[in-house]
Amino acid sequence: MKKTAMILLISTSLLLVIFNWEWVMQLREENLSYFTDELFPELGYRILLITIPLMMIQNVITIFPIIILIMVHFISFGMIFGFLFSLIGTSLGALLCFWITRTVSEKTIQKYWKRKEEKLSYILDLLSSYGVFMIVFLRSIPIMPSNLISIAAGVSPINDRAYAWSTLLGNISMVWLLSLLSGPLWINENQYFGYLVGYVIFSLFVLLFYFMKFFRKNVQ
Repeated sequence: MKKTAMILLISTSLLLVIFNWEWVMQLREENLSYFTDELFPELGYRILLITIPLMMIQNVITIFPIIILIMVHFISFGMIFGFLFSLIGTSLGALLCFWITRTVSEKTIQKYWKRKEEKLSYILDLLSSYGVFMIVFLRSIPIMPSNLISIAAGVSPINDRAYAWSTLLGNISMVWLLSLLSGPLWINENQYFGYLVGYVIFSLFVLLFYFMKFFRKNVQ
């Protein structure tokens, strides 16, 4: 049942991209205005039927900068909904990639692992040493490919629930940080400072939480 659902989901997403490859090309060219000035006025909220599947695909196969779609959401829907839609798209994509890794054959994973062995082995070592905190930390780094994190986690002993929660926290950080970097395009200066302070407080809270958890574990 799971394999059937996964195949159906992947096939639908691939057909979506193949049906209109121009979307991918515009993202690869970082043409933000194509989505915000052309597609959004025509489609409104229906643009999410394009952007969220594309975010999911990007989290499985890195073919364009995710920041472009995050900017599309923030410019089109504002801070709250832009953040929410970006978080949904990136998190679903990360869960999908993790699910694929744990569902496909071991032979398929081994073939992919050989092509990316150095990076994947490094991430897996970090996960083995620091656990779910490392997923949160790595996902907070914008230049770290999401699919490599998902694949390394997929072959590790981490349970599904821990992966889901750490991915959610990490993607909150990542979306927040990328939206800060693109802030001049969608937010005014007065709001920007408060938004930045919010990110700093969130980051400190997460660091403190995992530090306390790590400290208690070592004391025991």
